[in-house]
Parts: sequence; C-alpha cells; structure tokens
Amino acid sequence: MSNSPVEPDWLDQNLPLPKAGLIWPWILAGSLLFLFGLYLLLPGISEPPASNTVTDGGYTPREPQPTPTVNEHDLNFLVVDSATSSFARAAEELNGLMRSQTSGRVAFVIHPSGEFHGQKLDEMSIIEKVRKGEAQMAIVTCSPLANFSPAFEVLDLPFLFRTYEQADRVMEGPIGEKMLKTLEEHGLVGLGTLEVGFRIFSSSTPLPALEDFRGKRVRVMQSSLAIQMVRQLGCEAVPSAVDKIYQMGKEGYIDAADRTYPTYWDFKLYEVQRFITESRHSYTSKAIIMNKAAYDRLEEGDRRALRLAVKSVQTEQRKQQRRDDLRVKQECRKRGIQIFEMGPAETARFVDACRPLYEEYLKLRGSEYIDAIRAAEK
Repeated sequence: MSNSPVEPDWLDQNLPLPKAGLIWPWILAGSLLFLFGLYLLLPGISEPPASNTVTDGGYTPREPQPTPTVNEHDLNFLVVDSATSSFARAAEELNGLMRSQTSGRVAFVIHPSGEFHGQKLDEMSIIEKVRKGEAQMAIVTCSPLANFSPAFEVLDLPFLFRTYEQADRVMEGPIGEKMLKTLEEHGLVGLGTLEVGFRIFSSSTPLPALEDFRGKRVRVMQSSLAIQMVRQLGCEAVPSAVDKIYQMGKEGYIDAADRTYPTYWDFKLYEVQRFITESRHSYTSKAIIMNKAAYDRLEEGDRRALRLAVKSVQTEQRKQQRRDDLRVKQECRKRGIQIFEMGPAETARFVDACRPLYEEYLKLRGSEYIDAIRAAEK
C-alpha cells in the first residue's frame, strides 16, 4: 500500500476557502481536518496488516508475488506409472487419507507418468529428486533402490518367491521393514511397499522354452541382478527405463521384455509384442519412499497418521493388482495373444540356469535374507 495520503471520497475539492474575519469558517475547516485525520488513523487500527487481505482461505498477498508450486504442507509425490495404474491410484488414496486425518495439514500433489516440472523422469532420476528434497515422495520399483542399499538386491534373485502368501509375509513383515530401514542412511525413509507382481516375458516371437531365449535382446530393469539373470539364460541384456520399452519393441531394438501382466497392458506392449512366456521368474515390489528431512519436519502425530495410511493403502493395492493381473491375462487371451505357461519341468531348467547367481550372491551378501525369504514360504 502506498504511504501517500489518499483523499476520502467525501472530501469536496471545490469547497470555497474560508474568508478572514469570520469565526465559523475556521470552525468548519477545523472540523473537516479533524474528520480527515481520523479517517487516516482508523485503517491502521481496523484493517489487517497492509501486505495482506482476508479471504475465505485466510490471508493472501495483496502485492503481486510469485505463486509457490505447493503450499507449505503439500508434498510433491512422483509416480513413474500412468495416472490409471494401481500405483497412481494408491498415491491418490494416500492423499485422501492424509488430508482427512490431518485436517488438510498434510497433502500431496501427485505427478504421474514420471512427469515433473516439464521433465520426463525415469525411476533412478525420481529417487535422486526425492533424496535431494526437490520432491518429497515417490513410488519406485525396489530394484533401482539396490543402487543405494544392497539389502534390496535379494529381491531380484530369480525364482526366490513362489506364492503371493510368501510375498505378503516377506514384504509386510519384519524382513521388508528391515530392508526399508536401510534407506535412512541415504536420506530416504521407506514407508511401505506395493505390489508389482510376478514377472513374465513379453516378446515379438514365441519363446516357449529355455533354448528359445538364447541370443535374444531382452529389456530388463536397471538392476545388476536382473542383467545377470537374462545373461544366464543366454540373452543380451538391455537395461532401460520402463517408458522406453514400447518404442524399442516397435523399432525391433529388443526381442523381449521382462514385465508383469498389468504393466504389459499399461504400456500397450500388446501392440508390438504378441507373445507371453508366463515364467513368473521373479516377484517385484515398489517402495513408497519419502525425503528424510521432509519426514522429520512432520509433526509426530502426522508421521504416525502417514504410516497407518500407508498400511491401509498397501493392503488394498495388493488386492487390486492381483485382480488386474488376472483381468489382463484374460484380456490377452481374448485378443489372441499367445501365452506359454511354464510347467514344473521347464521352470526347473530355468532355475538351474540361474543357480550361479545364488552362488555369487551368497559370496557377496551372505545367506541372511535368502534364508528368511525361503522360510516365509512355509
């Protein structure tokens, strides 16, 4: 607001000047000056601070100021998957729960499809954004987290998980919690996990048996164990971000890709890869991660509310992902996509081919996690 006096609307600029020798004009002028001074004093008493004005939502600046990306307690939440995926829906559900449970103090701005401030981010870039505090939350596949915490490497060992029940006991139990805890020394807080599911191979040519994989170029996650696995199958590994798969398949740069049914559908790979080998070669999870400094800034009650909300969301997301898995498989059959279901004998051949990975892992990391995950199968 300007410091120069503002003339009141009712002050007539054309009033005649009082004439000398008459008393009443001086009284009139004095009265006018008194009222004018009172007008100038009252705004400073009755109005809010000059830089603000009252609205239904509180105080907002009167002076033009840059608009912040998010409000004080809004957290940028990055998801590499599309807005219709179960992961983006889980983020939205988490947002709704936190808004409700914290009376709006804590809320999220969801950025699906890896898009953030005009950039298209892969999962490694998303993790770095969260670590640096440029974003505060994310849902990322556990495999890239192995680049920061070796504890996550065990999840990429092929054929370690056999059933959904085993996966639930591992990822929602003490083993999963221990893994997530290791992220804190890297500036991250692991809040919980979501399900990607058992992985398959989609391909442009039929791959019903182990020998059919030899010499093929196969897209894998950006994980050293995932790369070594396809090499053990006799393939050339092509590690890449998930959003590159469709174009690589369309251009013939890859022959196959390791996927799950829902993500096969989500990225429209049915248009370029019309064959599926249902190998169930590994079980993949995603982690809900948060910048540690942002987490520590939350009030204790809000941190507790966040962890409870994550537990609720992850249970529902697992159910939805398993429904999506079955639904996509049925839709693939309807569209004439050929599915090869691997029996026990063929699975055993794949397991034998991958045995050197276990030997190498045991030398480097020991048997603690492997033993615990195998025990959870019973």
